[in-house]
Amino acid sequence: MSRLVLLVLCGLSFGLDSLCQDYPDIDPETDVTIGKIYITGNKRTLRSIILRELNFEEGQTLKMKDLATTIELDQQKLINTRLFVTAEIVPLFLSSNNAEILIRVQERWYIFPVPIFKLADRNFTEWWVNQNRDFSRVNYGLQLYHLNFSGRNDKLVLRTQFGFTKQYSFQYSIPYINKEQTAGLTLSTSFATNKTVSYSSDGHRLQFVESDNTIRRLFSSSGALTFRPSFYNRHTFSLGYNRATIADDVLILNDQYFGQGSTLQEYFAFAYSFVHDKRDYVAYPLTGTRFSGSISQLGLGIFDDIDMFSARIDYSTYTQLGEKLFWANSVDIYKNFASDIPYLVRSGFGYNPDFIRGYERYVVESDFLGAYRTSMRYQILKGVKELNPRSMIDQFRTLPYAFYIKLFMDAGYAGDPLAVNSNNFFNNKWIGSVGAGLDIVTYYDFVIRFEYSVNREGNTGFFVNFRSAL
Repeated sequence: MSRLVLLVLCGLSFGLDSLCQDYPDIDPETDVTIGKIYITGNKRTLRSIILRELNFEEGQTLKMKDLATTIELDQQKLINTRLFVTAEIVPLFLSSNNAEILIRVQERWYIFPVPIFKLADRNFTEWWVNQNRDFSRVNYGLQLYHLNFSGRNDKLVLRTQFGFTKQYSFQYSIPYINKEQTAGLTLSTSFATNKTVSYSSDGHRLQFVESDNTIRRLFSSSGALTFRPSFYNRHTFSLGYNRATIADDVLILNDQYFGQGSTLQEYFAFAYSFVHDKRDYVAYPLTGTRFSGSISQLGLGIFDDIDMFSARIDYSTYTQLGEKLFWANSVDIYKNFASDIPYLVRSGFGYNPDFIRGYERYVVESDFLGAYRTSMRYQILKGVKELNPRSMIDQFRTLPYAFYIKLFMDAGYAGDPLAVNSNNFFNNKWIGSVGAGLDIVTYYDFVIRFEYSVNREGNTGFFVNFRSAL
């Protein structure tokens, strides 16, 4: 079969996957030189963005034993760009020492004008149980996403939101701004107002003050520079400006809301983070590892409204124990070194990204948090559902899905409580839970979790969440 015919047939995918993917019977130590690299299916994504993810290039020589592993890892990296529904790398052997490469991708749909109808509370349980399913605590509006604005994997997000929180925001990020494709830039700005504000907690339940008028205004603007020297490592440096005001209604209830006994707070902030990510799939990883570390300084001595330094480290591992059995573990540690923490910028279990399953009804606010989460997951179903083969939009012809049943255990420790809170019976003690659940993973990284848990205090509950727990 000629090279041209093989290339065309593989590109069209006319049932010849086995022919395209089988590796010839060649000595593993044989050197194989990469010839031309062909790419099909990238109607919008630039060729350079795809080539950036590859661990080989035209003219490079690899050992035969390394070629299959390299191709498998590069396919995962292409999927993890979140630009493609599918990505496949096929070697086309011209001889035992020469191979050309065919990359077949199916791009995602990148433009989403998405209606906003979202609960304003921390999670579904907070709204359903603590706030008695109050529909006034709902945000609505419109958000426009363009997830590949110029074909460079750059993202544009515009938001106009009303309801519980009125918000107008803009964000633009481009992963590569230099010739070497190692540096990226993100710019964002946001303005939000509220008529209802949480000002403290009592018994680890948030306390709110309401008004007919706006009682809080928040403005923020920031820029972030990312540096990606290798495929799995990313450094991010960010600088931002924040300005917030509150009405006397809030100040009367908590004069340390800004930590200064005032109704105005403004400050510059600097943050740095490092991420080493070798997970197979970002949205719902099954194998690999991830490590991240970050530091943050709120207040750079310009306005003297705040001086708060904090640090965080996270480490996760994902292991395949059997054909369909997977084990995930995660350790997280957070420390705030400020002597006084303004309530506006507090952290604790119950706020993203910190949580302990089984305690969805509570917030446990502190200057120190430590958590361990583990989950044993078994894949009961995985496939692709044909929706409408005649659809004019390729990206919506199929629906990928996977179902996992799981057993999990969480444990966490929160240090000293904040001074403005009362009845802090979960602080300075270990909390934890065990449980079982079902995870559903489907189109465009959408994850839904159904979980039943029993916490250390013996409280049981059924909870629904909309992102991966590990």
